[in-house]
Amino acid sequence: MNKKDLANIRKEFKLGSYMLPIKEVYSVYLKKDNGEIITRELEHFEMMEIEKRELYLNNFKKVLTGSLDSKIFELDFKETDGKEGHEVGESTQQILYGALNSGKSAAEFGDKIVDKISKNYTYDTDVVINFIKAEYYNSRKNKNGDESDVEDYVQAVEFILCSVNKVEIPKKVLKFDYTEMKFKPNSALDMIVNLNSPLDGFMFPSFTCEYVDVNKIIYYSSKTKQVNGTFVEKVLECTVKPTAVEEKESFKSILGTVTGGRIKPDIMKDVYERINEKLDGGDREEEAVLDVNEVTRVLKESGLKHIQSVKSAFQEVCGGDHEFKARNVIPDFKSKSVKIENENTSIIIRPQDLGSVKQVIDKRGKKCLLIELKEDMVIDGLNLETEKMEDYI
Repeated sequence: MNKKDLANIRKEFKLGSYMLPIKEVYSVYLKKDNGEIITRELEHFEMMEIEKRELYLNNFKKVLTGSLDSKIFELDFKETDGKEGHEVGESTQQILYGALNSGKSAAEFGDKIVDKISKNYTYDTDVVINFIKAEYYNSRKNKNGDESDVEDYVQAVEFILCSVNKVEIPKKVLKFDYTEMKFKPNSALDMIVNLNSPLDGFMFPSFTCEYVDVNKIIYYSSKTKQVNGTFVEKVLECTVKPTAVEEKESFKSILGTVTGGRIKPDIMKDVYERINEKLDGGDREEEAVLDVNEVTRVLKESGLKHIQSVKSAFQEVCGGDHEFKARNVIPDFKSKSVKIENENTSIIIRPQDLGSVKQVIDKRGKKCLLIELKEDMVIDGLNLETEKMEDYI
C-alpha cells in the first residue's frame, strides 16, 4: 500500500460518503487495572447523531494519517503454522480474514481482538477500542494496452479498522447548566475518550488498485518513528519492521564502512540521484527497494572504491537478505534537506546541489568550505563583498 492509496481512502471518511459506507461501530471500554470490560456498545452508524458520527469519522481517519514507515507501517503476519510458542486458538490473521467473509456483526471479531489486547498488553490508562467493518469502493482508471484505451472501473474492498483510544479524567471546571440555569462543577464521572490521538490502530487487509493482500496489515503508531512492539508482535502477531529513521541510519552505517567515514560531496550527490531515479516511476505501484546487489551497483557506478566490503557491511548491519525502501534512505529532492555541519557551522542545501560544495585547505593550512554560488550571499540585507580566491587558496 502506498501513500496515494492511503490518501484516497482517507479522504472518504466523511459524512455521506458513497464510496465508503459504514454500517456499524462497535466500541469496548477496557479497564487498565484488571482488563475488565466495563461496557460494550454496538450502534448502526447512520442512526447516530451527526456530531457523534463526525467524532468517529475523525478517529478512523487518524488511523490512516501519517508518513509511511514513520507512523503508518505495512506489516507482514508471522508464519505460525507448525511453529512452537504460538498460543492455542485462532491467529489474528485468521480472526480478521474470517470476519471479512462472514455476515456477522463487528462485535463477533471485535471481542476476540479485545481479548488479545487484554491478555498481552496493558496501557497506562483505561482505553476505548473502536471497530468498524466497512466497504470501500475504489474508483480507478484502467488502461488496456493503448494509452488512449482508458476505462473507469470500481474495485470493492471490504476492510476492518480498529482504533485504541485513551480515556482521560476531566479537569475540574465550572460549567453552566442551561437546564437549571445554574453554575455547577463538572462531574468526575464524565470520562473523556480522546478520539483525536489514537494510541494504536490497524486496518486489514492491505490493498492497492491492483490487488488485496490478506497477508499484510496496516498498523498505526501514535509515536512518530516508534512502534509499539508488544502490540505488533503479541496482538497483531506481525513482524516488526524498521522505521524510516532506522533504515536511514542503517544505510548510512553501510556507506560509512565502504567509504571509511569520508566521502566527496559530488559522489554523495551521485549516490542520492541514482537511488532517486528508482523513485521516479510515475504511478509506480510497487515499492522501490534496494537489496545488497542494488546497493553495490549504485555505489560502484557512483565512483566509490572498495565496494567489496558492501556485502559484509550489509550482513553486519541488517542481514544479507534485507531490502531498503529507497524513499527511506535518501533526503527529499523537493526541498533543502541535506545538512552540512560541524561544531561552528551548519548549512542546509538541496541534494542536487551537493556538487557545488567542496571542503578544501587554504594557504594557511586551514580547512574551508567552498560553495559555488549563483548569486551574492546576504547578511542582514547586505550583499557580501566578492574577494579573489587566489588570495586564500
